[in-house]
Amino acid sequence: MELQSAFFAALSILVGGIGIVAVILARRRERAAVEAAERAARMKNDFVSMVSHELRTPLTSISGFGSLLAEGWRDLQPEEVDEFVRIVVSQAKHLEELVEDVLVIPRLEAGRLRLEPELLDVSLLAHELATLTFRDSDTEAQTTIPGGAMVFADRRRVGQVLRNLLENARKYGGDQVLIEGAHVGELFMVVISDNGQGVKEQEQELIFRHFEQVSKGDSRANQGIGLGLPIARNLARAMGGDVWYEARFPVGARFCFTLRTTSADDRVSAVARV
Repeated sequence: MELQSAFFAALSILVGGIGIVAVILARRRERAAVEAAERAARMKNDFVSMVSHELRTPLTSISGFGSLLAEGWRDLQPEEVDEFVRIVVSQAKHLEELVEDVLVIPRLEAGRLRLEPELLDVSLLAHELATLTFRDSDTEAQTTIPGGAMVFADRRRVGQVLRNLLENARKYGGDQVLIEGAHVGELFMVVISDNGQGVKEQEQELIFRHFEQVSKGDSRANQGIGLGLPIARNLARAMGGDVWYEARFPVGARFCFTLRTTSADDRVSAVARV
């Protein structure tokens, strides 16, 4: 009888202990869920704040110079009108690009981004975008990608990747930028290198995360919303390539970007022939 009582007492203690553990685990899960919700709310607020700030700059320029033209274009010199119109057009283009970057994020994360791959000459696209990006910049930019560098990818998204990488080089890459490319197996690799300060080793993956602004010094004076590099990487991967960072010797940064040179059907046919 005493043995039976001891057994039930031990069993009660065990069950009670299991119950306490279950309560502790449930509370931990609840606390983790609350912390995750708070992080999500902070990220949402940060996102809205940063996007609002970033969109306000081109909107202010468009509104200000547009008002000047509407109210007094007859009294302005022709060269002033031309300059104001150029600013409005360039800021409208910048605004369009920012909106496109913002809109592509949920589609990428949900895996619902529609791609329309085609054969295209990446050398022509890179030269065109480099010319536009550095047109009003003091940076010396040179494109040496050989003509006829054909890749199989979505033209619009390739342009978006290149634009973000080139803008990154213009903002933070010193006064010299080189855009070059070469075939690497079934891929074509575009390398955008500069003579800027580069990125510290411990920060090289942070720059590919949303909203990360690694350096807070003068080299990062042109603050963005921290989306350019993450979007570039995710878009490249969606097209079968990738984007990564390498240190440039003796100083500077190298951002490497790969794209497929053939379609999936071409690769299957090549395997079948073998």
